[in-house]
Parts: sequence; C-alpha cells; structure tokens
Amino acid sequence: RGGRTTLTAQAGAARATVPVEVLASVPASLSVEASAARVRRGDVVQLTLSARDGAGRPVSGLAPVWSFAPGQGHLEPDGTFVPYEAGTYTLTATLGDRAASTTVVAGDRPVRRPAEVLGKLPRKEFFTSEVWVHPNGKVAYLGTAMSGDRFYTLDITDPGNPRVVDSVMTNARHINDIMTDERGTLLVFTRENAPDRKNGIVIATLDDPLHPKVVADFTEGVTGGVHSAYVYTQPKHGTHVYLTNDATGAVHIIDINDPARPREVARWKTPRVDAGRYLHDLEVRDGLLYGAWWDDGLVILDVGNGVKGGSPSSPQLVSQYKYALDSLYRVVEQEGGPGFIRGTHTAWRHGKYVFIADEVFSNRSAEDLFAGRPAQAYGRLQVLDVSDLEHPKSVAWYEPEYGGVHNVWVAGDTLYLGAYNGGFHAFDVSGELRGDLKAQGREIASVMTGDPGGHLPNAPMTWGVVVKDGLAYVNDFNSGLFVVRLGPSRVPTPLTP
Repeated sequence: RGGRTTLTAQAGAARATVPVEVLASVPASLSVEASAARVRRGDVVQLTLSARDGAGRPVSGLAPVWSFAPGQGHLEPDGTFVPYEAGTYTLTATLGDRAASTTVVAGDRPVRRPAEVLGKLPRKEFFTSEVWVHPNGKVAYLGTAMSGDRFYTLDITDPGNPRVVDSVMTNARHINDIMTDERGTLLVFTRENAPDRKNGIVIATLDDPLHPKVVADFTEGVTGGVHSAYVYTQPKHGTHVYLTNDATGAVHIIDINDPARPREVARWKTPRVDAGRYLHDLEVRDGLLYGAWWDDGLVILDVGNGVKGGSPSSPQLVSQYKYALDSLYRVVEQEGGPGFIRGTHTAWRHGKYVFIADEVFSNRSAEDLFAGRPAQAYGRLQVLDVSDLEHPKSVAWYEPEYGGVHNVWVAGDTLYLGAYNGGFHAFDVSGELRGDLKAQGREIASVMTGDPGGHLPNAPMTWGVVVKDGLAYVNDFNSGLFVVRLGPSRVPTPLTP
C-alpha cells in the first residue's frame, strides 16, 4: 500500500538512512525518451521516464529499474547510458509490472590515427626520468634515474633529430622532475638519494635555455628527498614552487620570485602520522592544487583561486577523494605474491574533469624494477567529475590490458598517457565521459617505445609525455626519448552509423 517509510543500513558503527515514498497506485501510462536517438560509441545518452496517472497528470519522483539489450554498454541507476559497441539498443524502464522502452542507434567512433616516431634519442648510460620542453619549443630537458646524477639539455629545433648539447651535474642519484616557469626564464629540478642527503630542489636561470645556470638550491626541511615539483605563477602572488617531501608527505610552498633566494612560505599535509603519508605528485591550475596523496587519494587545495580564501602562504582544503585501493588491485597480489605497492600517483585537471592515475607494482615486480630488471606494472586511470569541487565523483576509467598507467598530458580533446609496459597511448576524451573508455573505442593511437639501444634494450617502460606544437615528447624509463607525431584521421567522424 502507499505511504512513506525509511530504509536503514548498518555495518558496525556505520549507519545510513534513506527516505522512500510508495505510491498508492501504479501510473496508468509510461514512456521513455532519450536525449539523442543516434550517437557514437562512447557518447552519453540521458534517458528520462515520463509517467502519468489515470487523469493524465504527471507522476514525479519515480525510480525505475533500467535495462538494455543487446550489446555491451554502461547504464547507471539514474538512466545515464553509454553504448560500447555499434548497433541498435533497446532501453527499458521497469516499474513493478509496467515497462516502457525506446531505442538508440550507436554508430562507430572512428578516431584512430596513424602514429609516426619522428625522432628518438636512445639513452644507454642511465635510466631515463622526466622530460620537459622549454616554452620556446626548441629546447628539451631529459632527466636520469637510479644512479642518475645529471639532466641533459637537448636541441630539438629539428624534432626528427634531437641531440644532446649540454648537461647539468648535481649531487643526487635520481632526478625525477624538471620544469620551467611559463615564460621559460628559470628551471627547477628535484633531487633524491643524494650521497650527502642534501636533496631538495635546485633552481637555474635560463638566459640561454640550452645552458642552464644554477643559482640556488633549497634543502631546508626536505633533505629526505623531493620526488616532484610544480612551478606556478599567479599575477597576485608571483612565482612559487610546490614540492613534495619524501620524508613527511607534506607539500612545501617555496617563493622563488628571487630565484637566488628561495624561501618557504607554507606547508600542508593530510591528517595522519608522517610515517604513513606520501605525496607523490601534484599540479596547480587556476589557483587550485591537485595533489596525488597516495593512500589519501586526491586532495584539492585552494592556493590562490579564492574558493576557500587560500593563497600560496595559506593553502586551504577544498575537498578530498579517497577510494579502496587494496580492493581495486587485489588481483595484483594474486598474480605477484603477498603484498603490493599501490597509490594515487598523478593528477591532471582538464575542463570539469580531473584525471588521476594509480601506480601499482606487485612486490616481486617492484624488486625487479629497483634491481634494474624488466618489471610488470599495473594501474588504472580514473576520471573524476569536479563540477562540484567539494564533492568529486568518479565517472569513467581506463585500464590497459598489459602495463600500468603513469604520467598523463591533456591537450584539446586528446589525453596522452605513458602506460609503462603498455607503451604510449593517445585517447579521445571529447564530450562527456562515463564508463570504460577502452571499451568505447576511444583509443586514437599507441606506440611501443622499446629500443635496442636503450639502457634495458627492447623493454618498453613508458614514463609519460609532454606535448608541444603538435608533437608528443615521450620519455621511456628504459630506452630514452621518442618524438611522436599523430597523423590526420583517415576517415570522417560521422554522428550516425
């Protein structure tokens, strides 16, 4: 019979309730409308149920059970549907013994493009870490890892023939991150595993971008190592470096408006003991910091946006997104033995989405990696909808069949990804994103980056990518640098099949 009630769920001390209204009578008529009748694979269709009583009046607040057939796709409880395959889908809303249906025709998503390795620079002496391209598009910087004590400056005036021009030596065994400011006037690089434990960051000026001049370092409070750093300039606050502290998992914010005299203006960390906290990577965009805080997931801080009154010297928490990492990667432990390494590794804001990637290795694979042997990576890329900044919501994902996910870059409607063993990938991320991106045929191109002249020959371990002037500069941990150019689409992209 009709009426109102409350449903309660309880597990231990956790408790949740939801109010439910039961109608006294079944609607006399039902119909379903789709936001679009003809779409492509991967396009989002919103289904709407219309119900009327015997007098023709609308009945609102109904929660039907949605279903579809045939084919593969993604259908959410609110009627959001994404077709994974081309074909005709029948979508049905069911209320008790009543049902209504509509059809949606999905065409292909012909986004594939040829990918050409325009040039490459195999590296034999060291493993390769970060690549960064100077804003002038003529100079690149390439780091070294695992006993690497330098980074190289490259002349890329001819992208088909990148060549080493100079190198900057430092007291470290791992240079993980390199970045310039937007104008290309200064450069910051990170240090880890220094023999004298004076890690931190190093600052260089770029009067001549091919020959950086070291003017200062910053080690106070970060001698345990800095894994990642982000250089960001705001008109109101000037230029700061946001760096990760390997020892405490805090973000340190360093004022470098005078590059020769860096000074710390703030620190921020998640509320847990230092031994259990790790900040792996971060990005700053529009005055918001997006921190990949490993066990703590994604953290968004206001460092000048104004949404929470934050600034570089007074960062303020906006929101946090945590998820069940152990459960998500249980198969890694099953395949590689007890224990595994996993955590939120990187974050990139684009439009209303934040793309976050997890770094995952079994204990056995991690031993191989740190011993300099080929290693199997795992991991998933998640797409978070941050239209409501204070309540991020996971809406889509991509997970390679072989290999993991590492660093990403988004330009226009294309996401570029270093997928470790899976090589370099480019994806179409146009429109609204929901469900499994791989199943939707959104992959544009891929390149396997192993090279016989690499430090580990013929063993792809794609780290990431920087995109400049339509070219993808892809750094491979085992092999060096690859310059990739995507060719034009060979077929039109129709909206209908």
